[in-house]
Amino acid sequence: MLGKVSVDMFLAKGGMAEVYLGTHTTLHRPVAVKLLKADLQEEPELRDRFEREARVIAMLRHPNIVQIFDFDSYQNQPYLVMEFVPGASLGAYLRELHKRNERLDLTQVRELLKKIAAALTYAHQNNVIHRDVKPANILLTSRTVPVTTDKPLPDDVEPILTDFGLVRFIQSNTQTSTGTITGTPAYMSPEQARGERVDSRTDVYSLGVTVYEMLAGRVPFEADSTLTVLHMQIYDPPPPIPGLSPRLQEVINRALAKDPNERFQTPLEFAEAFEAALTRTADAETLNVRSAIGKSITVTRQNFEQALKKRGAKKSIVPFVIGAVVLAVAFGAWAMMRGTPPPPAPTQTPPPAPTEMPAHNMVPTSPAEVPPRAPLAEPLGVLRFQDGSKVADQVTFSSNNLPPPPQGAHYQAWLIADDGETLFSIGVIEFSPENRASLAFVDPAGRNLLALYHGVQITIEPNADNNPNPSNEVAFLALLPHGGFTHVRHLLAAFSATPNQTPFVHGLLRDTELLNSLSQDLLASFEAGDEKNVRLRTEQMLNLIVGSQSPEYKDWNGDGTTDDPGDGFGLLLNGSNNGYIQGTFSHANLSMQSPDATENMLVHGEHVRIAAENVSGWTAQLRDQLMVVAGSGSLSEAESAVRQAVVLANQILKGVDVNGNENIEPIPGECGAIAAYEHAYYMADIFIRP
Repeated sequence: MLGKVSVDMFLAKGGMAEVYLGTHTTLHRPVAVKLLKADLQEEPELRDRFEREARVIAMLRHPNIVQIFDFDSYQNQPYLVMEFVPGASLGAYLRELHKRNERLDLTQVRELLKKIAAALTYAHQNNVIHRDVKPANILLTSRTVPVTTDKPLPDDVEPILTDFGLVRFIQSNTQTSTGTITGTPAYMSPEQARGERVDSRTDVYSLGVTVYEMLAGRVPFEADSTLTVLHMQIYDPPPPIPGLSPRLQEVINRALAKDPNERFQTPLEFAEAFEAALTRTADAETLNVRSAIGKSITVTRQNFEQALKKRGAKKSIVPFVIGAVVLAVAFGAWAMMRGTPPPPAPTQTPPPAPTEMPAHNMVPTSPAEVPPRAPLAEPLGVLRFQDGSKVADQVTFSSNNLPPPPQGAHYQAWLIADDGETLFSIGVIEFSPENRASLAFVDPAGRNLLALYHGVQITIEPNADNNPNPSNEVAFLALLPHGGFTHVRHLLAAFSATPNQTPFVHGLLRDTELLNSLSQDLLASFEAGDEKNVRLRTEQMLNLIVGSQSPEYKDWNGDGTTDDPGDGFGLLLNGSNNGYIQGTFSHANLSMQSPDATENMLVHGEHVRIAAENVSGWTAQLRDQLMVVAGSGSLSEAESAVRQAVVLANQILKGVDVNGNENIEPIPGECGAIAAYEHAYYMADIFIRP
């Protein structure tokens, strides 16, 4: 208890503070509790900054700025009691959106920009500069639909500006002297990067970087070191955003002007210029598009963007012209990747695996014995299996350094069947003007390609070639080894002992997505006072977790029916059912133990195991909270457990940013089921080497 607040559970960690979910016992509402980290309590400057944030937010009253309810200290540890904003940060939402190679449409960007700009302008009018505007400090919420990173934004989405930890009062002479650099490098204004005293126009620049990221899928300046990023902020012009109209590009360039005097002078001026440019662009702009069969047609930009979304990343899209600017649009393997491809697996031996799982009724598994490996040649490219409309029914190839084929010839890729002889063509490898090689293939029959093929052969074929069979000129060939790949198939293709032979990782992802969806309905029902539906959703989530062979699999709400929206296999170990978590852990481990395991199987297998361990612990906690809800005598008794269950279900699926670096990593305590899914597919990557 902190005053009138019951602190329920950990939510996240940042550079200065830790954030917890709590319940205000008098107001009967969820709150966020932000505590200054214990190891920073003795730093006077940081304590002052923390207290300044409390004073600033307390005096600001705006619908798009987070509210503060209280500020106090506990055993000399300062804390804030703040409005709890359900939803996701703009940073997390953009990360997941860009992994799918999707973007917010321009009208969504416009609406978000208008509201964030209004909040910042209000703060500036009250003599407050934020100094750390970035997507991670903008929360997205809605009154009607829960905001999640895997679904489109609802029409009534509201951005809430938060984290005023670096706030500065305009005309203050006591905060952040010249020469001190504070903020987030990727979003800093040039004057902030130089350590100069800043004014409200630094927030305009940071807001410009945020809008740039919404439009481009990345920040304008990225580098391996902080100093390099700061140098780029000070001296380098922002790269143009491909496909953006000249009018909108001009607005972005002005928002990111190096000289504050050449920038928009207020956030609202920026938002108004963006809207004006967008309106003029929509009225005037049409696109001339050459179809795959050579026919030229004219469509509006909006219709063309909608068509691209429907088509996905098919290879038939060719360059198109916007006014006098020719933009080459290359749709290849990268456009179909789920997330950014990981770098090639390192050749060093990964650390020894833990000898057993935590005791969340998981079966201990022997550690993977990793034999020493000889260094491998650097890969030229990677073939990756992915889910399209069906499980593992598509495959992509990408390379930045594949040597081009001989003149008058092309490369054709063929999947190699398990018999080692049957070849299946997946198409011609295309080269972009920048010499990037790519290929994307979706099986028209929706077959699981991982269940049928285990290698790739790239042949050299003449350009004028009507022969459907491969030539004898093999340029590259790579195979996945039988031992390690067998268990990768159990993760991604099929396993005989599960219902419908569901592969373990797909069962894990499906059930955890279902858990998260049910938890959102649980919360909505609770807040609506619908006790009947609260108890039904609680029973469904419990049975989904424990599995049909568990004694805890039962009619929890007493309506005469044992409700289970899953297939009965369960997430946790139950009877002879391993459960999808243990199955995922075990087969990643068995793949790693195989003497022929590839480096990718070793490295990403370890990541899958870590994710399974994290999910196991959180799922056991979720089960316990749901049992509290099921056994409660009233909704008021169940409130804390309901809210903790919602947070845990989201954490199980998506993970949690424990170390505060704004990224979910495959490390203990962070990654969840989505990471297990992604890294299981990385285990099946086929590297093409010289």
